Amino acid sequence: MTDPEIRHLLFARLARRKSFSENQLCEEVPIQNGLTRADVVFCGSRLECFEIKSHRDTLKRLFSQGWQYEQSFDRVTLVCATKHLNKAFGIIPKWWGVLEVSGSGQLRTVRTAQSNPHVNISGMADLLENQDARAILQQSGITKGIGRMHHEQLRKTIAEHLTLSQLREATKKALTQRQLSRWRPSEQVA
Repeated sequence: MTDPEIRHLLFARLARRKSFSENQLCEEVPIQNGLTRADVVFCGSRLECFEIKSHRDTLKRLFSQGWQYEQSFDRVTLVCATKHLNKAFGIIPKWWGVLEVSGSGQLRTVRTAQSNPHVNISGMADLLENQDARAILQQSGITKGIGRMHHEQLRKTIAEHLTLSQLREATKKALTQRQLSRWRPSEQVA
């Protein structure tokens, strides 16, 4: 199955959640100003990342991607073709969830994602573009010098002034607003 086909299956699965809204789905979310991208992010009560590895993909970047996801998201799930399962279990932490994509186009839960024990303010702030970070700081009453700050300075200032819970809510709002202004999910959710 191709990446778009897997996304369609994943979107359909997420659509079965009680509090689902299509606006909560974000695709190709840049992290650290685009150094890494999260394939699919679901902005529900938590920030959940879904990393897709189709049959055609390799797992070469999974370790480095995983390190960034570990800093930024409340939960992470690998959605992968059957051929990647054994190797993936040697790379990903035990708290990651795993959905297997069979050749026949079925998603099977292999392991349910657990809460990420490593998520932190600085990592979550890496999900923000600079204009989003500035807006969040302004809403928190911090305005002095933020117009000239680069990403690292903005991230540090956010860590000094917001709690993880406050940042999570602001980040979910920023990601969904950004997604709405750029594009809609690639497939309509069934």
